[in-house]
Amino acid sequence: MRALAEEAAITTVVPTFRRPQLLRRAMRSVLGQSYPNFRLCVYDNASGDETESVVAHTSGGDPRVTYFRQPQNVGGIENFLFGMRRVTTPYFSFLSDDDVLLPNFYETALAGFASEPRALMSVASTVEVDAAGLLRYVPLARWSRDGAYDPPAGAFAMLDNKHPTWTTILFRRDAIDAVGELDAGVGAPADLDYELRVAARFPIVTSFVVCGAYVSHAASSSTAETAAIVAGYDRIARKIGGDQNIDSAARRRLSERLERQGALKLGEVTVKSLVRGDDAAALDAARALASRPGWRLAGWSALALHAAVTRAGVLRSLLRWAEARRLRMRAKASDSPAVGASLGQIAEALRL
Repeated sequence: MRALAEEAAITTVVPTFRRPQLLRRAMRSVLGQSYPNFRLCVYDNASGDETESVVAHTSGGDPRVTYFRQPQNVGGIENFLFGMRRVTTPYFSFLSDDDVLLPNFYETALAGFASEPRALMSVASTVEVDAAGLLRYVPLARWSRDGAYDPPAGAFAMLDNKHPTWTTILFRRDAIDAVGELDAGVGAPADLDYELRVAARFPIVTSFVVCGAYVSHAASSSTAETAAIVAGYDRIARKIGGDQNIDSAARRRLSERLERQGALKLGEVTVKSLVRGDDAAALDAARALASRPGWRLAGWSALALHAAVTRAGVLRSLLRWAEARRLRMRAKASDSPAVGASLGQIAEALRL
């Protein structure tokens, strides 16, 4: 039996823009949840296409589904924020319109809260796959254990590209009162920022159970990152460093680690930009790295790599081979019997 919207315990916020067929897939993954007491709230960022009709057809009149169309495009993060500000249920989550949940997400996340009632964030495992459903990465696979983490241990566990994908994170509504809303000024790493703000001050609970998929494809925001993204990491580091609610030693260490992560991101952007043939973006990232205090040598190395690759095509081919091998090794390290068993379900969920 369908639960009435007013009985909902969970709100899933789904911002969308001009991807109606992918949105249909995301919606189906929410409507197929084993736990039925939820609201599915779609926020259309003024797509001007068939998005509204796709939502109506996919929902089939289900009262748990609501649709809102922005009168004009407000920007991606502002659309997330718009939905966040309208959450009234005890729990909420975010789902990008190109990602999917497995049927066990809500049930698994609620079980996490039951095991640790103090937690403001219950994290299940998200598998990153490509458009064909092939495994790329599982952030939680790099964590030493699952279960409860008292602050600030959960925040430290998230650093170095190990922060959980928020596709399968359920937040308590109380988190908004405790740490505030998403920070639009952070830009692309706003998910990392919000997770760190929660985990640095409050308990979180994690589960290695796979409950969803983040789909990396040509139109994904992470595919064409530039040096501009690092301003977000620096903003996070400054905020953490100045947060008087966090132990002074912990906030200093977190801030230093985030500054390091921002520098390493510039190296990553340099390589990935060269691989995809965006030499201007690679040069910007290498120069930005060379200008960071303490990272001059690394920056010079990045500039030398840029010069070599742009002058010799064979080196670009070699770099592409090396990057492809790195991604294969990372995927292999993320694999496990549980992850492997989930890939069939994920492939089924990704079918349009």
